[in-house]
Amino acid sequence: MKTTLTLAMSMFMLLAASGLLSAQDDDFDDFDPSMFEEAGEGLKAFCTNKVLGQSPSSLISFGFDFQGPTTIGAGPYSTYGAEDIEVGMLNGFRFVSNVPILSKNNILINWGVSFVQSHYQFSNDNSNGPFGANLRNHSLKWMNTNFTIFKPLSERRFLLLQVGGELNGDYSFNNMPELNQLRVPAAFIYGFKPNDNMIWGPGISRTYLGGALNLLPVIYYYQTFKNPKWGVEALFPARVQARYRWNSRSVLLMGYQVEGATYRLSNFGEELGNTAPAGFNQTELRRSEIRLGLNYNKGLNDFIWIGAQAGYRINYSFNADDSEFFRGFDREDFFFENTLTNTLYAQFTISMVSP
Repeated sequence: MKTTLTLAMSMFMLLAASGLLSAQDDDFDDFDPSMFEEAGEGLKAFCTNKVLGQSPSSLISFGFDFQGPTTIGAGPYSTYGAEDIEVGMLNGFRFVSNVPILSKNNILINWGVSFVQSHYQFSNDNSNGPFGANLRNHSLKWMNTNFTIFKPLSERRFLLLQVGGELNGDYSFNNMPELNQLRVPAAFIYGFKPNDNMIWGPGISRTYLGGALNLLPVIYYYQTFKNPKWGVEALFPARVQARYRWNSRSVLLMGYQVEGATYRLSNFGEELGNTAPAGFNQTELRRSEIRLGLNYNKGLNDFIWIGAQAGYRINYSFNADDSEFFRGFDREDFFFENTLTNTLYAQFTISMVSP
């Protein structure tokens, strides 16, 4: 019945149109299509932000960190002499999210929120100095939010911008740091995508990965080789990793990545007690490390992936300053200097990824 009705309506419209056309003037054959413009512009082609075969993009991830035994050589500073602090293990929890809030062919904006907590467990409890007491009694926290904007300019060129804010320190959630302690990392890249297997670009980064604020040139570089199982994923100097992909749900990354921040030790003055001079509550721990290892990720389905990472953690910085300031590569004496021996590390994650 419905098909018959549709056919009848179609015939009616055809007959009506025929009648209207037969009633037109004889100069209908002079119709010129060039008199009419298109209703809208044709869609412009833009490059995408990915290469074929790259690792899946994580939307939400939960992880657990572990580091093996290490020794902190603390001090000397103030009236306290140097001491060795034996750390049995570092354990930590991390939450990382990076979700698109605007996704069009001519612009992509992602919003990220991250939280990482690290706690040092001492194998001995004979530390007499305030620095050891601070690490023993208060975990280090890194909290970040950022916006990443990918703006394609054409099929071969793009702009990549990231700006964020982070609060780092030994605070508790009932005693949050003030906003004047907010750190603002940022990065800008002008990039090129010559084909679907390669995307790259030079840029500049305002970063705290080295422990202190630095302005660094960066190279963004992703490529899948002729053998599509192999590739490179890099944001030099922060991370460089070779990629091997067995199949669509099995990826191995091999290389290094840098992790670091400057942490406000707001409890440091309290650990000193009555001997604390003015300004000790502004002590900044310049913590940075290089993680050299393997990272294996396996997809349980199209959306849920698990990962295991293991390797060698190399200390880069574990010194302290008496306030936050731009140090750059200046090797001026620190407020007090510490050493941290290298050790093994492991990380386990479960993630929801973009298909």
